[in-house]
Amino acid sequence: MKSTLIAAPLYILRKECSQDLLAVLSRLGTLGFNGVEFLGFFGKSAESVREKMGELNMVPLGNHVGFSEFISDIHSTIDFHKKVGCRHITIGNIPHSGLPGGEKFPETIKQLTQIGRICRDEGITLLYHNHAIELTHKIYGKYMFEVILDEIPEDYLALEPDLGWMAIGGADPVFFLDKYRNRCPVIHFKDFYASEISKIGNVGDLDHRRGTAEMGYFEFRPVGYGIANIPGYIHKVLECNPEWIVMDHDLAYERNSFEDLQLSQSYVRQLLSMI
Repeated sequence: MKSTLIAAPLYILRKECSQDLLAVLSRLGTLGFNGVEFLGFFGKSAESVREKMGELNMVPLGNHVGFSEFISDIHSTIDFHKKVGCRHITIGNIPHSGLPGGEKFPETIKQLTQIGRICRDEGITLLYHNHAIELTHKIYGKYMFEVILDEIPEDYLALEPDLGWMAIGGADPVFFLDKYRNRCPVIHFKDFYASEISKIGNVGDLDHRRGTAEMGYFEFRPVGYGIANIPGYIHKVLECNPEWIVMDHDLAYERNSFEDLQLSQSYVRQLLSMI
């Protein structure tokens, strides 16, 4: 089995990145991460980001790009990411009007297939990242992102499973790790606390606050410091033979975001060393 690399996400550092992206990358370079998953480039040129990552000996794992941006200028978007050195692009903000059962869903599948085919031909792996909202109900007996993945060829679209969001949404991450075992080059770990998962509801309603008793006192936590059963499915993760594990950490609240990321990384590296 190949060695799995560990990346830091920039979502938890979005405020700091808006002030000075390159300074954030420099700080992450001191923490031992193998790479970074971007959340946009905050006005920086592809060349400057690539140069900085080279200086820090870190890999630009990939970036999150909105559906509408891809559709509006597919080739320019891919070209920019190739100049940065990204080998993965995660597509987000799939239009709700295009969900299964909606009249535009076949067109959404067609557009995603087109994007995925072009990405593949350009040496980029297109990823679909799940959230909890996609696990609240099933259509055609499947979750929404299952329908998308099952309709689109594997070499056009891979899954970037977020195991924390799956658990928050009430699903079993092992089911998806089994089903898409050969289709998960990047896997996100997310940890959290809740007195009862069934009480959490829509995390987006919290607006960056912790949950009250009605929402099970929900809060995000560093990986290994919450209730996500990461030791219980780490073997399934490794069976997927992922290239990357990402510490997908959404909020640190009053804590230091860099310190939270370091706690997460240390936990995962120690867990992997014991297997």
